[in-house]
Amino acid sequence: MKRFRRHGQESQRERIKQELYGFNKTVEHGFPHQPSALGFSPSLQLLAIGTRSGAIKLYGGPGVEFMGLHDENAAVTQVHFLPHQVELVTLLDDNSLHMWTLRAHHGVSELLEIGRFTLSGPPGAPPSVTHVTAVLAHSSGDLLLLGTEGGHVFVVKVPGFRELEERNISLEKVTNSVPEDYGGRRSLEHVESLQENPVNPRQVLIGYGRGLMVIWDLDSQSAVKHIPATQQLESVWWTEDGGHVLSSHSDGSYCRWKVAGDDPQSEQEKSEVPYGHFPCKAISKIIQLPTEQGPPFLFLSGGMPRASYGDRHCISVIHSKTHVALDFTSRIIDFFVIRDGPDHTGEPSALVVLVEEELVVIDLQTEGWPVIQTPYLVPLHCSAITCSHHVSAIPLKLWERVLSAGALQNTHYSKKPWPMTGGQNLAPDPPQRDLLLTGHEDGTVRFWDASGVCLYPMYKLSTAGVFLTDSDPNDNLNQGTEGEWPPFRKVGCFDPYSDDPRLGIQKIHLCKYSGYLTVAGTAGQILVLELNDEAAEQTVEATVADLLQGQEGFRWKSLHVRATRVWR
Repeated sequence: MKRFRRHGQESQRERIKQELYGFNKTVEHGFPHQPSALGFSPSLQLLAIGTRSGAIKLYGGPGVEFMGLHDENAAVTQVHFLPHQVELVTLLDDNSLHMWTLRAHHGVSELLEIGRFTLSGPPGAPPSVTHVTAVLAHSSGDLLLLGTEGGHVFVVKVPGFRELEERNISLEKVTNSVPEDYGGRRSLEHVESLQENPVNPRQVLIGYGRGLMVIWDLDSQSAVKHIPATQQLESVWWTEDGGHVLSSHSDGSYCRWKVAGDDPQSEQEKSEVPYGHFPCKAISKIIQLPTEQGPPFLFLSGGMPRASYGDRHCISVIHSKTHVALDFTSRIIDFFVIRDGPDHTGEPSALVVLVEEELVVIDLQTEGWPVIQTPYLVPLHCSAITCSHHVSAIPLKLWERVLSAGALQNTHYSKKPWPMTGGQNLAPDPPQRDLLLTGHEDGTVRFWDASGVCLYPMYKLSTAGVFLTDSDPNDNLNQGTEGEWPPFRKVGCFDPYSDDPRLGIQKIHLCKYSGYLTVAGTAGQILVLELNDEAAEQTVEATVADLLQGQEGFRWKSLHVRATRVWR
């Protein structure tokens, strides 16, 4: 699955380029620019990322990557896989829906767009009537439910995008079923969430922006239960046994509602503000998953105290007595949880979080919930790139030494294999070993395996320890203070700011035969380094050279060398 194509104009342009220039492979490295949507197929074990530029990218096992591009220059706002099928649906911010499929062509799978659709309302109706705000891919595999800004729910048959007008759920139908004593009877606002009953696919929960939630029977076309929440609704989760609904709200609270039984109005069993009593930010998404033995896992996005931690990007994971607020350095786009078992309904095994600048995967089955190292989508720009150096045909001895040195640095990662296994990489083994070295603003040089489709991190060299700077490098960024509340734990490798710009790397040269590396920096420093197999305390010899020969009016932003340095 090494070639990425779109049908129509894109594939035609690709064929022309191949004929004119002999291109047979196009590879993109790094992290997608401006990600805007996330999707996951448990049955296919494929992850999908949509971007603001209209790209759609699929990732499975290591080396399995697909890419498509919408003709429209519009952002992808939602991605939904059809259950147990090889199709997915994307929603763009121009309100258009697009159907994509994976199809084999000459022994290679390709991502193709096979249909598009835009809701059309009654003549003269305002745009809000058909502006899609929520999408549910029904478990039947042939229905899409589309909630809109105007409060209506449209039912569309797929593939083919045929609207089933007789099954649409109008706002008037829902409003007429709402009890008279509900305060928001005449102003339900937009459809915020659509959820299917896990044990009864005929029932769908419609969550409205103002807080009211309605369980609707698709067969009888009637409301069977009302959940009378009054706080602004952010997200909804229906528990696996079908007996309870969890709702999260704009005031940083979440509620648990009992929906089993014949009572037409559900009762609130629990309401909690995890980080109160002071005003908190909204909990934008909530998920609860059971375990075979013991309490369930609870995942919350947001909810931080507004005044003190309103700028933090956090997902809280709560299980039994363990409570961690995962603290990311960029805005959270979305997250999902991977589960064990052949039907993917077993124990929660990994939390996958897409943030604006990286993808972070947390191992939920190993003590301490360590991060799983990603085989792709590694952000090259974790610190701003200042230069690069490519070396091809690396000798095996040097290659193995770099790999060994990198393995010693990665002991904090989980030992679990990559949890997404979809597809099979059909690309042949690379004919040679290639290295890409990137220099960064924080004084690091990173070694990347650039031999194949994926750009894989091998080793990180930090030059900051050679010099006396204002602050020592902190190797324990992921550790929170014991007893701290909220219980923050920093995760991810993206850090766009350098504490000392003098450390920035400007030039790199690696001799692949001798193993010597020369690194030059912003402050005029030049380091000559040799790769050794073991850590050692090394005396750093400094030589000062006047490159400007006494020229007046110029002053180096000089660094002072430490006497000794322990290299790893």
